[in-house]
Amino acid sequence: MSEYEKEEAEKVVEPSEIENEEVTGDPTEETVLAETTTELLTESDSEEEQSTVEGTKIHEKEKIVPQMTADTTLAKKEQALADNQSYLSGKEQDRQEIVQMIHEAEVQLADLRMRKAFIESGFSELLGAYQQYILADEPISPIARTSLVEYFAYELLKPLNDIGLELSRTTYDTWETRHFSINYALDDSDNLIFSFALPTIDERYQVDAINLLKVSPETMTIDVKDDQVLALIRYWSVERVFSVGQMTIFNHKLNQLLEHARQLGFTVNETLLDNTKVLRLNLQSEFELTEQVLDDIFIVAMEHPQYDMEKLGEDAYEVLLDKGQSLTVSKEGEQTALFVSSGEYHRSVIDFFINYEFLIPLMVRKV
Repeated sequence: MSEYEKEEAEKVVEPSEIENEEVTGDPTEETVLAETTTELLTESDSEEEQSTVEGTKIHEKEKIVPQMTADTTLAKKEQALADNQSYLSGKEQDRQEIVQMIHEAEVQLADLRMRKAFIESGFSELLGAYQQYILADEPISPIARTSLVEYFAYELLKPLNDIGLELSRTTYDTWETRHFSINYALDDSDNLIFSFALPTIDERYQVDAINLLKVSPETMTIDVKDDQVLALIRYWSVERVFSVGQMTIFNHKLNQLLEHARQLGFTVNETLLDNTKVLRLNLQSEFELTEQVLDDIFIVAMEHPQYDMEKLGEDAYEVLLDKGQSLTVSKEGEQTALFVSSGEYHRSVIDFFINYEFLIPLMVRKV
């Protein structure tokens, strides 16, 4: 046998040896295998137990949380709806407040525009506004109404600018000049009434404002209260609280106002103040024609070379004056009738009596 064959023969393993190796094996490997198998079984059991415990916990949690019933869902919906309604109600209230504020702002803006238009208007526009908002009583704010009356009054008083016309700083609805003040107001028929106050010679005596002119924009007429004209004459001639100079200036400026009103389209009814035409005027005095009054007139007439006094009949007399002027007087019961003629001169009754003061007792006496 060769050497190669011997080596191959030694490599052959007997069957008995193989069987012994499979039976006996390595005791360590078997132990490890057994332990590994045990651990796997233990882990499997542990996972099952853990799964069972976790399932129990989940089951317990489901028992704690209440189920969402139909009633609970409806209640939540109703609560949400109530919350929304409260919010929407608040929004609606805000909306209404904003709408109201916008409306008030628009009204104020319209009022400001109206007042601006009044400021920029002349007499014709103010007259139309007066007829619309005062006479026709269309809605207008108190401030705009007050402004309209003020501007309208000024348009009538413009001729007094040359004697310092300005609004009073102390009295409401009053204009002032260097010689007198003028209060203006509306009467119950929405006519514009002008009252005049003259300063007295002696400051210890005060005279109330004389309610003299009534301006009617509806009929475009002006009335002068002649009883107040006579009161003015009495304050000057009998009470002696006004001077002749005051009376002359006042009469002149009042006639300027009346002439200005005519140019604006007003008709001035016949008045004792009017000096734009000759006097041919019948007057009625509330005083009786007494012998004392006649005697005093007769004495002055006889002392003045250009005057004369003639008897026309029973209880009737004519006083002849200079420049073709005259006054006829007659007794009518307990009153006195007069006829005044200014000849060719344009004069008011105030002018006439200022020039012939001795005739004043026929019309005005101390009361």
